Amino acid sequence: MRNIRTLMIAVASSAIIMAVPAAAQAETRTVAAVRAFSIGAGSMKAALDAWARQTKQQILYRTEDVRTLRSPGVRGRLGDIDALDRILAGSGLKMHRDASGAVAITRPVAYASVVAQDASVAASNPEQDPNAQDASGIQDIVVTARRTEERAQKVPVSLTAFTQNTIRQKGINTATDLQNFTPSLTVVGNVARNQETYTIRGMGGGGGAGTGSGPGVVGYFAEVPSSASGPGSFYDLASLQVLKGPQGTLFGRNTTGGAVLLEPARPKMNTVEGYVEGTLGNLRRRSMQGALNIPVIDDVLAIRVAGQFDKRDGYVRDVITGRDYLNRDNYSLRLGVQFNPTDTISSYTAVNYIDVDEHGGGSVLLAVRPGSPYAGVLQPYLAQQQARGPRLTSSGVNTFEKAKNLLVLNNTTWNPVSELTIKNVFSYGRTRSTSASDRDSTPLPIADLLGAFPGKYNNNLRTFTEELQARYDNGRFSLQGGGFFLDEKSPSPLTFLTVNPLQAGGILGGGPIILPGFAQGLLGVNGPLLPALNIQPDASVRGRSKALYAQAQYKIVPTLTATAGFRWTWDSFGGDIESYQDAQSYQVFNRLAALGLLSPAQAAQVIGLNANLCVYDAFLAVAAGGFPTRKYPNCTKPTFSGKSDGPTWQLGLDWQADPETLLYAVSRRGYKSGANNPIVTLFLGSDYPLAAVKPERVTDAEVGLKRDWTIGGVKARTNIAAFYTWFNDVQVIQRAAIAGADILANANKARVIGLEFEGLIIPVEPLTISGTYSYNDAKFLDYITIPIPAIPSALTAAQPSRNLSSTPFTYVARHKFSLDGRLALPIPAAEGDMAIRATYSWQSRQRVAPDAQPFDTIASYGLLNLRLEWNQMRGAPLDLAIYGTNVLDKAYRITANTGYNNSGFSNSIYGEPAQYGLSLRYRF
Repeated sequence: MRNIRTLMIAVASSAIIMAVPAAAQAETRTVAAVRAFSIGAGSMKAALDAWARQTKQQILYRTEDVRTLRSPGVRGRLGDIDALDRILAGSGLKMHRDASGAVAITRPVAYASVVAQDASVAASNPEQDPNAQDASGIQDIVVTARRTEERAQKVPVSLTAFTQNTIRQKGINTATDLQNFTPSLTVVGNVARNQETYTIRGMGGGGGAGTGSGPGVVGYFAEVPSSASGPGSFYDLASLQVLKGPQGTLFGRNTTGGAVLLEPARPKMNTVEGYVEGTLGNLRRRSMQGALNIPVIDDVLAIRVAGQFDKRDGYVRDVITGRDYLNRDNYSLRLGVQFNPTDTISSYTAVNYIDVDEHGGGSVLLAVRPGSPYAGVLQPYLAQQQARGPRLTSSGVNTFEKAKNLLVLNNTTWNPVSELTIKNVFSYGRTRSTSASDRDSTPLPIADLLGAFPGKYNNNLRTFTEELQARYDNGRFSLQGGGFFLDEKSPSPLTFLTVNPLQAGGILGGGPIILPGFAQGLLGVNGPLLPALNIQPDASVRGRSKALYAQAQYKIVPTLTATAGFRWTWDSFGGDIESYQDAQSYQVFNRLAALGLLSPAQAAQVIGLNANLCVYDAFLAVAAGGFPTRKYPNCTKPTFSGKSDGPTWQLGLDWQADPETLLYAVSRRGYKSGANNPIVTLFLGSDYPLAAVKPERVTDAEVGLKRDWTIGGVKARTNIAAFYTWFNDVQVIQRAAIAGADILANANKARVIGLEFEGLIIPVEPLTISGTYSYNDAKFLDYITIPIPAIPSALTAAQPSRNLSSTPFTYVARHKFSLDGRLALPIPAAEGDMAIRATYSWQSRQRVAPDAQPFDTIASYGLLNLRLEWNQMRGAPLDLAIYGTNVLDKAYRITANTGYNNSGFSNSIYGEPAQYGLSLRYRF
């Protein structure tokens, strides 16, 4: 007992205990007994005590080192030390043995500066991420990249992971922010700012519910496929993970580029804790977020309530109306319930709600093609826009973006025996949104979306998912497999109100009607074009996906593991649509007749032809050489449907060369659902080659090295991955191909060659430097477009076949890097921890259009963020930060509407200007 006390005093009085040599650790692991462990996730102290009871070994630790930490637990047949490693995973703690065989748990050298700078934060910061004690140390994040909790450095796949602290300190509020700090990730939106699409390693998105296909990078919230872009998601998280490369074996269809995993902070047992954080800044920024953890029944039931709101004025102003665009106005609420009725059952239920009500808009006109239908009327507006710059615009639409997203999920695991885990993940999701946008970025009624009917939505999708998974793990061999089911449909009609110019002689003929100036005034028309309102009173979409999968891991020797997985997915999709011409749009012809510009007979003829005319029936009638006669409400509903299926697989080998070094090689197959183009089916028939879109197949080969270093007392981490990806039938977007609508098509072959690097070094105790870099060379090898004939009824000119082989991918920056430096300032420990941080991110130019045109490339740009933070102010649980983002006020594009060669114009939205402010966080 005396020896134990002496050892405890020695441990408590020393700041650091140096790690034993790796060879000694390896020897310990070799002789360790193998036994069945069943220690659930929860308090680190409880997990360590349980390990001591099960192994009948003494374990020494300082209470202050572990009392605020959580452990992922351990289950399965393992050696004692391997089991202890899993208990400590992600905590920053290390295990050591002395000559007598006693086990001690301490903080390693990498965390010494953290202890000195933020010791009281570690003890009293309830919301602190258990993955790391502070962003200035070497973080060891717990991730779920293989559908189970593991240390990121032990996962043989390229990924970038963030803790909640890192998200906050880097100012990551949306996916557009996330791309600045993630190798190989690009996020570019369309005209609507919040319609963000992820692209990883050249693989992005297209299509959607009802039409098949979908994004090539899927967002997950607590293991449920969900939308991860837009505002209101990146708060109170345990981790944010970006997985790169095909993930189809364990994560399902369409993850050909990767997956973005949001893991919310889950309720903690037996602990009352929480935080509240407020932010004030320029552009009248005011935001707040917070969380409260409440234990209800010790070790059985706990709840966590979290929420946030974010308001800010827009940074683009309308010179005509004074309306501000690109503002922020959103809030979200989250409820988590952790219920552990027995030692073998753990159930997590979450309700997540996001509400967005923003002005949207803010797009600016970039270019007008001479000779295009609207060139004459657009050129003056283009000249005005060029004189104003990107922060002022003029629009003919009061644009807005509104969305309501609800997700309810349950994740229940059952461990009937220590080697077996059965998991069921169920979710119900409801996504509703409507938006108004000005696609021509002028006051003219050329391409305006006014939103949905009052009380209706442009997008209204109800989604159910169900996944049952079983995992067997005896320490050397593990097997997980299961089934997945998704059902989605629109529970009520999808409605649209769209404004376009009237055509000469009616919608079915000629070019736009342009009024002389005096007629504009007499008719009360703002602009030289007569607007017509197209109404879509009803549309619906539906889709289903089913899959079976299995993946196995086998330790050939304790340090060498082989992985093999296989999945087969079946998809079906479809929908219908109805559209007609608003009768009121054509009453203007009676006023034209009254002015003598038309005869009464001509006016009656135009009105009689077009008022309430069923649009798609009219197109079909004219295409068949007939005359349109069908009027609303007697319109037919064109339908579209399709199905596809395909395999995904994974083969890998990883070698844990020593406790700090992991080498791996992996090859994976990805599958993206096939699709259809309703617009092609309507005008050219279901047998036309562009009507059906083939499934996309992606195969990659990746090798990587993850390594932690200690060189002369200097701590460092370097993770590097190199990959080659080849595509068959890669799905691509052909802009404004028919009747102004985009279509999805296939390119035969393509490839991407790339390299990714993430590193961190602590050259001296107060300074931490980290950086990332990625290189992606993505191009088509065999891509010849299918020609489109002239379609008079759709006002579409013939589009000849084009050879786009050897052209680069769109939305891929060949080079990207970021540098982050944090310098701790020398203040007394009793005053807290003060540091300055500078972050610079840069990406090379990226093409946003497959064909040559003005503004077909977003120029390279770099962003500089600065931050001064004072944590644990004067020993109180308060953290203060003064921040500046894009401090050099760089103007850069974040969206692209590249219609120059089709509609005759292109426009874009620019990123956020320089912003500054302060935030204050209180922890309890």
